[in-house]
Amino acid sequence: MSVDIRSMRLFVAVLEMGNFSQVARRENMSPSSVSRIIQQLESELGAQLLYRNTRAIVATEIGRQYGQTFRAMLSELDETTRRVHEREGSPGGLVRINAPVVFGQKHIAPWLGELWRAWPDLKVELVQTDEFIDPLADAADLLFRIGPLADSGAHARIVDRSELLLAASPGYLARHGIPETPRSLMNHNCLVYKGAMGLQRTFFSRPGTTPQVMTLSGSLTSNNAETLVNAALSGAGIIMMPDWQIGELLRTRQLALLLPDYTVSTHQEPPLIAMLYPHTRYLSLSVRTVIDFFIDRFGSPPRWKLPGDKREWCWQPDQKI
Repeated sequence: MSVDIRSMRLFVAVLEMGNFSQVARRENMSPSSVSRIIQQLESELGAQLLYRNTRAIVATEIGRQYGQTFRAMLSELDETTRRVHEREGSPGGLVRINAPVVFGQKHIAPWLGELWRAWPDLKVELVQTDEFIDPLADAADLLFRIGPLADSGAHARIVDRSELLLAASPGYLARHGIPETPRSLMNHNCLVYKGAMGLQRTFFSRPGTTPQVMTLSGSLTSNNAETLVNAALSGAGIIMMPDWQIGELLRTRQLALLLPDYTVSTHQEPPLIAMLYPHTRYLSLSVRTVIDFFIDRFGSPPRWKLPGDKREWCWQPDQKI
């Protein structure tokens, strides 16, 4: 009898995910190839490991026992490999990272040169998407998520609570004036994000008052946040964007903050920015190194947060444009 490591890993993955298609997508294989390897494993072991039907794949009792054994063997193998690599003292190999598109552009890609200067043996596969990603199904070693943390079966390291800010260019404010209340936004041109869920209601609140609920509108809607930011920089109107996206533009005075006394939100709770990684007894040195690197570079508080009194980042009519 000869059972190879790859077959064991694929079988364990099928048990965890419950179908061949997800495993195939994660491993960049066809579902038929995964099925064929499992059939070969069953032939090698002389036992049926899975019940197959059109609705689900379920382990037989023998399959369940082999699954437990394979998990233990693979865990020991991975731990031995980790110890050997850590004795060598240098992280290396491929780390698969998944991140939202704009966050990856602004807060991951600019630091990769420094990461590689420190650890030249590291390789990174950076997949950027705004779709919801399952870190287990998509084989991500590290996933940056912005939003609520569903029970994904992954560890989460919280980076920040994202804060929505209203902003416009000094040129726009010089021509159209500064909105002083949420209701006054109705007299301004708002550049509005419109995603798959349509236009979102915006809640404006401050201590001791009832939140005001509005749906912003204007001459431009887009499903691309950076398009709206670029339009705002050109003086086209007012945007509502997260601090991690426009914090640097506010710091450099390319945009000015509006309604600094209000908390702006589209959800009951501010979205979390978190780094997710799979549950495992021993996280690899390479993944731990990448996590610690970005936590250090983001800073505490994160570098995109505006320091001091928010009013300092507003525009005054006597300021130069």
